[in-house]
Amino acid sequence: MDQRHVGPAVRSLSHRIGQVLNNIPAVRENKDLTGIQVWILNFLFRRGERPTFQRDVEAEFNIRRSTATEILKQMEKGGLIRRVPVDYDARLKKIELMPYASEIKKQLEEQIRRTERQLTEGFTREELDAFFGCLTRFQENLAKIG
Repeated sequence: MDQRHVGPAVRSLSHRIGQVLNNIPAVRENKDLTGIQVWILNFLFRRGERPTFQRDVEAEFNIRRSTATEILKQMEKGGLIRRVPVDYDARLKKIELMPYASEIKKQLEEQIRRTERQLTEGFTREELDAFFGCLTRFQENLAKIG
């Protein structure tokens, strides 16, 4: 049996990627901006003009409603987003980016491009396909647990 453990290895890699992505001026200069907020901002940037709600954030990051609520409250307080009621359902609030978030977008996108280039350097397309296939299977296996 292999003595390596997947969980700690994935956690360690994720932590290191977070450190690299947090190494952009907008994040370094804003001590209130957390790693998960940066990830959520990137998710919102990728969504573009599509309406995005708290439930989308919960699903994307596999976090509980209470966790998402607290993170989004802090992001709203920090001037990154605002939550706006939609006219067709009083319970829903659409997440909109504020101008301050747009300033972060350019820096974050460039850092992500550099990080992806560095991470995938020397890997073939087939190796990357196999990697993503493994990730999918890990997620499917964990979904069976509940």
